[in-house]
Amino acid sequence: MKKLIEDVTCAGCYCACDDIQVTIDGQQILEVQTTCSQGQAWFERAAVTDQLVPRIQGQPVSQAAAIKHAIELIQQAQAPLVTGLSQSSTDAQRAAVALADQIGAVIDTGASAGTRALQQVGEATCTLGEVRSRADLIIYWGAADLLANARHRQTLETDSAEMTRKIIAIGEESARETDHADEFIAVESQREIEVIWQLRALLKDVAVIGNEPVGIAESQLQSLASELKQSRYIVFFTGPEFKQGPLSHRKLEALSLLIREIQRERRCHSISVPASGETKGAEHVLAWQTGYAATVNFAVGFPRYSPAEYQASRLLEQSEVDLCILTGGNPLAGLTAQAIGNLKSVPSIVIGSTLPQDFQPEVFLPTGITGIQFPGSMYRYDGTPLPLRGFLPTVQNSEADVLKQISNSL
Repeated sequence: MKKLIEDVTCAGCYCACDDIQVTIDGQQILEVQTTCSQGQAWFERAAVTDQLVPRIQGQPVSQAAAIKHAIELIQQAQAPLVTGLSQSSTDAQRAAVALADQIGAVIDTGASAGTRALQQVGEATCTLGEVRSRADLIIYWGAADLLANARHRQTLETDSAEMTRKIIAIGEESARETDHADEFIAVESQREIEVIWQLRALLKDVAVIGNEPVGIAESQLQSLASELKQSRYIVFFTGPEFKQGPLSHRKLEALSLLIREIQRERRCHSISVPASGETKGAEHVLAWQTGYAATVNFAVGFPRYSPAEYQASRLLEQSEVDLCILTGGNPLAGLTAQAIGNLKSVPSIVIGSTLPQDFQPEVFLPTGITGIQFPGSMYRYDGTPLPLRGFLPTVQNSEADVLKQISNSL
């Protein structure tokens, strides 16, 4: 018997759309409406989770044998790392933090740049509801993928006849996106800090030294400064392109200082956007569990924070890890190509509803999908917690339950 379930939250990406309509027959999904290709792929994954079996070195084994081997690897490890946590529920992220604490591991979410800047200068942010209802200037900086996302644009549509809004896209010339923006401003990635400081100078009526601004045309710099002065409610969406490079945290710090200065006269906020296919939320869980939002080391029995030292990609690139525990529906989220390459030579345990392509862990422990087969909660990328529903049966355990089984057996 067919059944229509409305207002389902999709955990397929950071947008976490909560208005999805799903038709089921009690055992499987028949149709998914009002979702994107990423969301469609996430819902389709539910059809194959029951076919997944625990594996050791690629060979099928029982759940008990896989957990036993995982425990042996953990007990032998001297420098374990817990990472991934993308497309995971809040309960699973809490269980991952508890396991990392128990075994003295480093745990990192892959969002080190953003959280490092947040620890330094703070962050002024808002919800998508505020953006939709109040923002008259939206700036997408290095967030071309988000601007091109039809579902995202739909969430910001307003019926108010009084609302006039301008959209500006900023990024490298290769990321030009003019179909959905009123204006595109080309800025070289290595010049973004200088552009932000020049904007700060203009907003304070301080003349920019030199005949021509660095990294941006003078006319565009003046026009952008004028828009910032004239607007009443400004929102910056900062995407993964903006957070690339060794000085990415410095760019975020500079932007936070710019926003702070704008706030003296008008409303201004920023919302950080993860890479495509990733989700946010693990940094929130880490923050209220440990006091730090990323790169936490439990090796000495209490949480220590050092973003330059305990970042997951850096630890793997420098071969400072002897065991890696990967969790979530996108377990390799946030890792660099070099880190993933080195990961293949490190014993690893993957706990989740999918096995990454071209990667064979020492132990694979399959799980069901929270949001389809288990209830729970997750955070949208604007920091709003959303409920996840469980509406299909499964033979698998939840990700949180598997992590707790390992923790209880140690």
